[in-house]
Amino acid sequence: MKHFRLVASALTVLFLAACASSGAYKAADGSKYGYTDQRVETGRYRVTYTARSAEVAENGALRRAAEITLRDNYSYFTVVSRDLDRRRTGGGSSVGIGGSTGSRRTGVGVGINVPLGGGGEDVTVRMEISLGKGDKPQGPQSYDARSVLDNLRG
Repeated sequence: MKHFRLVASALTVLFLAACASSGAYKAADGSKYGYTDQRVETGRYRVTYTARSAEVAENGALRRAAEITLRDNYSYFTVVSRDLDRRRTGGGSSVGIGGSTGSRRTGVGVGINVPLGGGGEDVTVRMEISLGKGDKPQGPQSYDARSVLDNLRG
């Protein structure tokens, strides 16, 4: 019983860490969650953000676009193209069987996975942005970088 509690506690910690890791704003750096960006040409970038919800992914991509804009000494950015991709995660039931042998002992285990939440989804927002200086153009695709950061920083 002691071993069962220890394994259950460890699994709970791992589950909570996995959930928390997908929500914090960060660079992807080998993880599937977070942002990546690529300079296409002077004043033009591709920004991608992957998260567990559309709102977090959208806000993360806008925040990264604003950071790039200010870092490169521009004042606004215009979203030239935007794409949102949703992918279902988990959701399937599974059964696993394992066994081991050691000196004088043999063990067999059976595990059953039944997802209780029906799975989730990963959402990726991809934007191509064009940077600009001076007054922000009118229109829903142009953003003042300083305002975006002020509003989206946690």
